[in-house]
Amino acid sequence: MLPLLVNLRYLAVIGQLMTIAFVRLKLGLGIPVLPLVSITLALLAFNVATQLWHRQRPVGRRTLGLQLAVDVVALTGLLYFSGGPGNPFVSLYLVPVALSAIALEVVPMVALTVLAAGCYTVLLSHNIPLPHVHGRDFELHMTGMWVNFLLSATIMAAVLSRFIATVKDQRNRLLLSRERAVRDESLLALGSLAAGTAHELNTPLTTLGLLADDWCSSEDPPSREDLALMRAQVAQCRDHVRALADLARRGAVDEPASEPAHAFVQRCVERWRLLRPSVEAVLENAAGDAWLRVTPSLPQALINLMNNAADANAATGSGEPVRIDAAVVGDWLVVGIADRGPGIGKPGPLASESTVGLGMGLLVSQAGIERHGGRVRHLTRDGGGSRVEIDLPLQEAP
Repeated sequence: MLPLLVNLRYLAVIGQLMTIAFVRLKLGLGIPVLPLVSITLALLAFNVATQLWHRQRPVGRRTLGLQLAVDVVALTGLLYFSGGPGNPFVSLYLVPVALSAIALEVVPMVALTVLAAGCYTVLLSHNIPLPHVHGRDFELHMTGMWVNFLLSATIMAAVLSRFIATVKDQRNRLLLSRERAVRDESLLALGSLAAGTAHELNTPLTTLGLLADDWCSSEDPPSREDLALMRAQVAQCRDHVRALADLARRGAVDEPASEPAHAFVQRCVERWRLLRPSVEAVLENAAGDAWLRVTPSLPQALINLMNNAADANAATGSGEPVRIDAAVVGDWLVVGIADRGPGIGKPGPLASESTVGLGMGLLVSQAGIERHGGRVRHLTRDGGGSRVEIDLPLQEAP
């Protein structure tokens, strides 16, 4: 806005000098030329200084308000020496007021309006009247009003067109930012799911590696139980890879599905038990008839936290099961996962303390839960160990 104001001020200075010359030389009116020219040249010098200053530092709204205040004061000085309210150009007070309404906030806009109104009020009783031209006063006044109208209309058209262009540019930038945000969210969802898939694949692949090591060190053929376990782990790996590929084909941002909270928790625990068949777990599912909005990464988040709890028990050699409970508290489904591991360590809450995993479980889980609109809390458990509580927002039944 300031560059436009500077250009308009240059045009105003030129117009003022031309008007002074026309009135004095053409019309022959005895106006005080020296103070009028002095005020105009002072405004020109101020405008040049403003332009040079603007090139060196950014301009805030306060600076723009001071610039408009200088214009009001300069206009008041010119009107004082040229008839005050009787000057047909007195309505030019509306130009800085209109500019302040467009470019400034409420408080500085009101202050500038009060300043313009106060200056106009002062001119009612303090001004140097224009010399009379017998028989032509009204005609000159009407001509001045016509010129004033053309000048005001030109200024407002220039300012409003610039303002509309700025609004359109900001709107286009906002649309581009939204498109970029949607694209980034898509990539983030795909990356989070890929990280979760990698974390989940680590468990069955580790189990397959242990089975292969046992078979290589034993002369006996594999048992049926080992083959069934291997088949289940291979099926889990295949399902994870297929889910990741399906999500990538759909554009990574999949539509959430509505599911009963009780069934969701049960499904996550059963899926985790397939991954960790040797880990004992106790489930207390009191989710009831509440419904939940489920995104593709949400089951992975809970399974990763269950894996961390199992790894924590293994790290301390605890024989206690992983305890999982679910309950509805207000508008939230609260899922708790408790272990008897070493407890909450000094590493940050986004770093996994597991020594057998990939070290990304908590990171992936927290990202997926927060993107879903949920919360994660890490608590110390009485008697040793830790408890993770996950709050997930509920929705109305479909």
